[in-house]
Formats: sequence, structure tokens, C-alpha cells
Amino acid sequence: MNRKEEIIQAAMKLFAQKGYYATSMQEIAEQSGIAKGSIYNYFKSKEEIAVSILRYYYDVLFRKMKDIADDVALSAREKFEKQLSVQIEEFYRHKELVQMHMGEQTVKVNDEVHRLVFRIRAKMLNWYRRAIEEIYGEKVRRFSLDCATMLNGMLKEYLFYMAIDRKQLPLAKMAPFLLRRLDALVASMNGREEPLLTIETMHDYLFAEQTDQQERQKQILAYLDHMIAAMPINGEMEEDVRYSLETLKLEMKKGEEARPFMVDALLLYLEKWDLPLYNELKAAIERYFDRQKFSAG
Repeated sequence: MNRKEEIIQAAMKLFAQKGYYATSMQEIAEQSGIAKGSIYNYFKSKEEIAVSILRYYYDVLFRKMKDIADDVALSAREKFEKQLSVQIEEFYRHKELVQMHMGEQTVKVNDEVHRLVFRIRAKMLNWYRRAIEEIYGEKVRRFSLDCATMLNGMLKEYLFYMAIDRKQLPLAKMAPFLLRRLDALVASMNGREEPLLTIETMHDYLFAEQTDQQERQKQILAYLDHMIAAMPINGEMEEDVRYSLETLKLEMKKGEEARPFMVDALLLYLEKWDLPLYNELKAAIERYFDRQKFSAG
């Protein structure tokens, strides 16, 4: 675990125990075992730590779920059950995050945290919806959002019992148990009733952030194209800078698969050359990664 991760872990515990507003940077530094002044070398504010906590945890979780989704040896149901099990195990392992996420302080930190929580919820709901449609097929498509919402509600209550009420539940049994309840929900759906939620009525919730990210990505790539086109065609320094710009462009074309540590390293290198449009490029990348100050998580 590197120093940034140690600070994130320490802050997560303090936020869960004391609340976000009652926790000071001094306390986070002490819990991390470093001087207060040193913590600002890693995070410029408590708000930035809160954003990093959520990003750090959910980036790890979604990577694990993607690895399961890529396993061609598993059926759709087996993948979903395994993904739910991983989600439950990770939440249990990081109960402090669940306490923070479900507590009153999370969405009230600032607008950036609110947007990030919104995006995570939308991504999770979309993941449930797509998995349900893949498992149960066309017969459930009209009701997939309702089923996803009810599954999410059931899971959150069980996680709440474990994290907030400190109840001991059999983790290995939870995902199969919830899937059997989902079987019953799907079986109860029929053509005589209408769904409460539809893709049309939830479109803004499900896809607004995705559209925003696509527009931000286009803006970043446009800045990079202008910067590359403006580069002289000779000189060793120019070739190094051109190569860095081209590499950054290839990385940002990956969208959600872009590696923050790679983008951070390239930005750091480019910063010293005082390039036209650099500040605009950096600001656009900060918005894309939904952070006030871009840094590798």
C-alpha cells in the first residue's frame, strides 16, 4: 500500500467514525502517521480526499466485476452471482466506506462528490439492468429497471444491517439468496401490468453522465490535435513532446479504460514545456476524471 492509499484508508475510517465535517486534516495526518504539512503533498483538501475515497474504492470494485464479465467459461447467471458476491465481500471488507456512503455526510460534501455518487449509482443500476436482461431474456426487458431497482434496494438493506447495525450475516449465502428472490420477482411480472420505470423515463438518469463524458473526451482529443498540429517537425525536444502528446491522445481514446497514472505522468512531463493550450487541456482532463485537481488515484 502506497502513502496515498494509507491516507485514503485512514480518512475513510475517520469519516465513518466521526463524520466528514467533524474530521480535520490534522486528525487524518495523525491517523496516517505523517506530519500535517506532508499530507498536502498528496491531497490539497479534505474534499479532494473524499472524492479520492469514492474513486479508489469503486475503481477497484468495477475492475473486479469487469474481470468476471470477461470470463467466457461462466454463464450469464454465474457471472452475475459471482459479481454480486464480490460486491458484498468488498463492501464487508470496507465497512467504513459503507458507513460513509450510506451516512448523511457523503452527498453533502460538495457538488463534485454529489456528481460522483450520482454517476456511481447510475452505473450500478445499469449493470444490474443489463445482467437481468441477459439472464432472463426478452420476457423481462420491460421490467428490467424495476427488477434492478428492487434488487438494489434489497442488497442495500442487508449491507446496512452489516455496516451500520453490525449484524453478522453469512456472506457466501447472500448472492444466491438474492438471486432466488430475483427469480421470484421476474416470475411475478406479466403482460397485464405496466412497469413503473422505463428507459425513456429514466433516460436522463441513466445516460446523462455518459453523454457528458463523451463530449469531454471529444474536447480533450480536439485540444491534443491542435497541440500536435502546432508542433515543429524537427528538433529532439519537439519529437519528445510530440511523442508524449500522441501517447496521451491514444490513452484518452480508451475512454473509461484510460489509465489515470499514465495520463498523470504525461501531463507532468508536458507541463514544463509551456505549451499553448496546455492549461485548457489539463482543465478538460480534470473535468473528465471528475476531480478538482488531477492526480493518480
